[in-house]
Amino acid sequence: MMRDQPTIAMDNSVLNRLAKENNPEPVIAAMLSGYEVRVPEMAFGEAIATAKPEVRMKLMKVCRLLVASGSGITAAHWLMDRHIKRFHDYPLRYGWRNVQSRYFDLEEAILSGNYHVDEALVSEQAAQMEANQAEFEQCFPKSQRTTPLPNSFADWIAECQIKDGSFWNTARGLYCAAFRPQNGIMIGRPLSNPPDDAALKTFLDLCPPLRAIVYAFELTHYDRSLRKEKALSYKAGRNDQMMAVYLPYCDQFLTDDKQQHRCLTEVASRAGIPTQVRFYDDFRSSLPI
Repeated sequence: MMRDQPTIAMDNSVLNRLAKENNPEPVIAAMLSGYEVRVPEMAFGEAIATAKPEVRMKLMKVCRLLVASGSGITAAHWLMDRHIKRFHDYPLRYGWRNVQSRYFDLEEAILSGNYHVDEALVSEQAAQMEANQAEFEQCFPKSQRTTPLPNSFADWIAECQIKDGSFWNTARGLYCAAFRPQNGIMIGRPLSNPPDDAALKTFLDLCPPLRAIVYAFELTHYDRSLRKEKALSYKAGRNDQMMAVYLPYCDQFLTDDKQQHRCLTEVASRAGIPTQVRFYDDFRSSLPI
């Protein structure tokens, strides 16, 4: 489907910058006049976890203004599950753009304006994010390999994409995770035969969102486990890397975070996704305000 306007998405650092504007409404109006705006669930989730009520209230106002004429994008892990299960069930009919990404319940929740007053929810959200980040970091211990470390992420990608390499194991792990019980309840049928490398390559070639997240996770693997001390670092955290799933859904992805910009730019380039990762200040200076 052809779009009349280019599409933008953003992370929480951009929501924070908008909330710091003396009057964000003209900026947001200019954004909405020239772009189709999509608010990722993960960015909204980070906004909910903001400890200071007065800041959180401003963030909720920004989200409401954006979603009033824009739309929300489903949580990254739910979106991954949808793609995986759709491909698994209908491999010959799979088209990634046909998988629902819009999150109508999120839009309704944002427009309701109730989240900023629920302090119990705020605490729970912040605690869950902290636990998720800690678990994420534990997945990438420092490598004990005796062979030379890669000189760059490009070298690591070439190495990890060999048969049965880390790249395919990461993709396989994400694929299989979509068929595991959730909260102790089995939803759908279990996966009896994990896909081999060839099947995974077919899927990733057809599914840019999953391809992006595999590259993002391998970037973290490289950074935390294998990067040489003086090599370029990629320190973005779990939520930042999970945002890679959203890259194919926008023409431009906005951030105010230098590490986020570096990581997602690298992911988009390596994964062959033609999305421009753009700093907020550069984007704002281009708006007609």
